[in-house]
Amino acid sequence: MKKIILLLIGFLFIVPQLAVAKDVHVKGYYRKDGTYVRPHIRSSPDSSRSNNYGPSTNSDQLMNPRQRDWDRDGTPNYLDRDDDNDGVYDNQDRQQYSPFNKKPKNPYNW
Repeated sequence: MKKIILLLIGFLFIVPQLAVAKDVHVKGYYRKDGTYVRPHIRSSPDSSRSNNYGPSTNSDQLMNPRQRDWDRDGTPNYLDRDDDNDGVYDNQDRQQYSPFNKKPKNPYNW
């Protein structure tokens, strides 16, 4: 009986930590064409595009991605379902970070 209780307690502590996506710290590196990519933090890859941090607009955001807000609406990109405020949700948006308020002619005609 004690083993079952210990297993349940262990399960309750381990599973939630596995389910939460963690940030990925990327070290600086050189691309094949010779350009240098500075160290930065990005969201953990998954099947959803709507929970990503998005591109940084200044050097402060490279290491603090939770403050990135592409459309400047006050909602950080990782919480905003429409990062560029074009009326198309990020999971369906082919140009997720298009210029502000630029609406596609027909967002569902790929």
